[in-house]
Amino acid sequence: MKTRYLSLILVLIFILSACNLPTDSGNNNEAPSPTLENPSLPPEATATPIPPATPIPSETPLPTNTPLPTATFTPAVPIAWPKDANVNCRFGYGVEWLATGALVADQPATIIGKNATSSWWYVKLQNSTQCWVAASVTDTAGNLAGLPVYDQSTSSVIGVTIEKPDTITVAGCFGPIQPLNLAGSIEMNGPGTASWRFESEQSGVLTDRSTTFDTVGSKPISDSFVPPLAAGSYWIKLVVISPNGESAESSYKIECP
Repeated sequence: MKTRYLSLILVLIFILSACNLPTDSGNNNEAPSPTLENPSLPPEATATPIPPATPIPSETPLPTNTPLPTATFTPAVPIAWPKDANVNCRFGYGVEWLATGALVADQPATIIGKNATSSWWYVKLQNSTQCWVAASVTDTAGNLAGLPVYDQSTSSVIGVTIEKPDTITVAGCFGPIQPLNLAGSIEMNGPGTASWRFESEQSGVLTDRSTTFDTVGSKPISDSFVPPLAAGSYWIKLVVISPNGESAESSYKIECP
């Protein structure tokens, strides 16, 4: 009896032990341990991003030869030369005056003075001619501050001509004689007034007259007189009284056929 009871207890213990064995049932809440496919290899490493390639620096150009600054020439005396083309150099400051020379490129002139407004330079050309050039058409170098101021030039008569009068013919030297017409021209180098007269061998000094010039140039003049009726050849003169003395001479004839 005791043996039978002991056998029953052993069977019951065996059955209870079998019930506590682990199974593959999905009801087991404990997560299974991961199984490595290849336990000899290290775990997969996280990919490290490749840094961008460093750009190759561009080639630095070699320095070029920098020209040295040009030395500024400062003449001992102020000079002038034309900006573009050659320019007229005049007897007085203003285009109404006679051109007595020219300021030529590559031949600078010495500046020796100026007008009151510094709009014209009084210069000495390389051929020693002294004349005026407009500041607007010239370039300059040197100190202009101490230049003396020159007054405007005084115009003068630079040319006088007289025409040969027509021959007077009076039959037998009897009867009235016609007036002798005289003509000529006067040229001035700028604005001004010329005083003049004719002088004749037969009648002496004729009336004083004057002609006004607004600009350089030549103007005709004329006069007439009645000479004494006497056959012969006589001189006649055109005489400038002012602003300077000039004269021209010719002759006329009186014939009595």
